[in-house]
Amino acid sequence: CLAISEQRGLLFSGSRDGTVGQWDVHTGRRTATLTGHAGDVACLAISEQRGLLFSGSSDGTVGQWDVRTGQRTATLKGHEGEIYSLAISEQR
Repeated sequence: CLAISEQRGLLFSGSRDGTVGQWDVHTGRRTATLTGHAGDVACLAISEQRGLLFSGSSDGTVGQWDVRTGQRTATLKGHEGEIYSLAISEQR
């Protein structure tokens, strides 16, 4: 799965090893690896307005990440199964 931040020129890729890769779209180089899931990362969604990336995993959690720092800012738990899809609404 992929998500792109056009404002920051970053591409994020979910991986079967539970990580999220961060890539610079201009150079094609991997700039960071976000860790914290215990299962495959199956979906990603980005909020450009809030500067947040969300990752859904087969471990039943949604990770919330600060796009600027790459730090995980929250873990949303409570799902009884795997998470395969995420959607973001920028409306408030």
